[in-house]
Amino acid sequence: MPDIVSKTDNFLKAIEKYAAEQRSKLESEAEDFKQKELTKAEEDALREAYVLLQRKMSSINNSIAGELSKAENASRKSIFVKRQEIEDKVFDRAKEKLLAFAETPQYTDRLTESTKAIAQKLTANDVVLYVNERDSKLKDKITAAFGRQCTVAVSNEILIGGIMGISRELGLLADETLDTRLSQQREWFCENSGLKVTD
Repeated sequence: MPDIVSKTDNFLKAIEKYAAEQRSKLESEAEDFKQKELTKAEEDALREAYVLLQRKMSSINNSIAGELSKAENASRKSIFVKRQEIEDKVFDRAKEKLLAFAETPQYTDRLTESTKAIAQKLTANDVVLYVNERDSKLKDKITAAFGRQCTVAVSNEILIGGIMGISRELGLLADETLDTRLSQQREWFCENSGLKVTD
């Protein structure tokens, strides 16, 4: 009987050994599975965190770009306003000087010369010469300078001075007003002064 007991013991030991090996193998497989799942979960979490971080960074970058754009536009507007103020001051002073000039004898001479220049350009007999209210008192001098039939009329559009002639027959206008000259100088000033709003 000891042989049976010994065989039984050996059988039980073999079963226990096999069970231990199987348990060890299962524990090892479970540990491997657990490690793989943890690694996968970590990778998924890192991927999600990266995507979230990228979105947040993109949102921050867009916000910064928007703020910079607003600041740049405000700065550009401020520069434009300052440029406009400088331009207005320059041309307000020029207008004042022209109005002062319009009160001098030299202005009357210039008005006479401008009338002669218009007479050379507008050769028809239907010419109307326009002046401002202040210069209407010079009507006789203007008519004499024109040298032939013409009509002298007041124009509310001529604020500083000078003279403008129109011939409907010829379909022509000759503008010798100080208002137009000042306006042309303003255009020239805008193009050549160097006071520009740039990017």
